Amino acid sequence: MLKLFKYPLLLFLSGSLVTIFGAWSKILHMSFADILLTVGMILQAIGVLFAMYVLVKSK
Repeated sequence: MLKLFKYPLLLFLSGSLVTIFGAWSKILHMSFADILLTVGMILQAIGVLFAMYVLVKSK
C-alpha cells in the first residue's frame, strides 16, 4: 500500500519542506519568501490531489 502512494507522498513532503523554508525566509524578511510559500503550498495540493486520484483509481 505504501508503494502505491510513493510519489504523492514524495510530492507532499517536498512541498512541506519548501513551505517550511519559505516560512523561515519570511521570518528573516527575504524577498523570495512569498514565492517559496506559494510553490510549497501548490506542491502540497498537487500531492494531495494525486493521492486522491491514486486511491480512487486503485479500487
